[in-house]
Amino acid sequence: MKILSWLKAVMLVAIVMVPAAKALAHNQLTSSAPGHEAVVVSPEQLVLNFNGDVRMLRLALVHGASHNIEFGFSPSTDAQSMFSYELPDLMLGAHTVNWTIIGADGHTITGSFNFVVSDGGEEAEVQTHEQNEHHHH
Repeated sequence: MKILSWLKAVMLVAIVMVPAAKALAHNQLTSSAPGHEAVVVSPEQLVLNFNGDVRMLRLALVHGASHNIEFGFSPSTDAQSMFSYELPDLMLGAHTVNWTIIGADGHTITGSFNFVVSDGGEEAEVQTHEQNEHHHH
C-alpha cells in the first residue's frame, strides 16, 4: 500500500512540475521560410515562427559575409509568435538571418540560420528548426 501512495505522490509532483518547466523555458524559433540550410529560388517573404509570443527586437538579412539587405524591418511593439516580411529580389548565394527577440519571461534571445539562393533552388517553404539550433542567450 505504501508503494501505491508513493507512486501517487510521484505522479502528482510530475503533473505539477511539467507545466512549470514549460513556463520557465525560453522562447525559441520553431520554423522559418526559407528553412535552415534550404536551397531556394529568391523567396518573396521571410517568415519566422516562435513557440510563444515574443517581440522582435532585431532582424537582419545578410548576403555573403557582410552585405546587409534592407527589407523594411522595424522592431515590434506587439508580442506575437509569427513574423512575416516581404523581401526584395535576393542575389544568388549564401544568406544569413540574424534575429533577436525578447520573450514573455523578459529574456533576450538571439539566433541565426542560413539559406542559399540558387537558380536551381526550390520554392521557399516553412521548415521546422531543431531545438537549440543556432540559439544563444
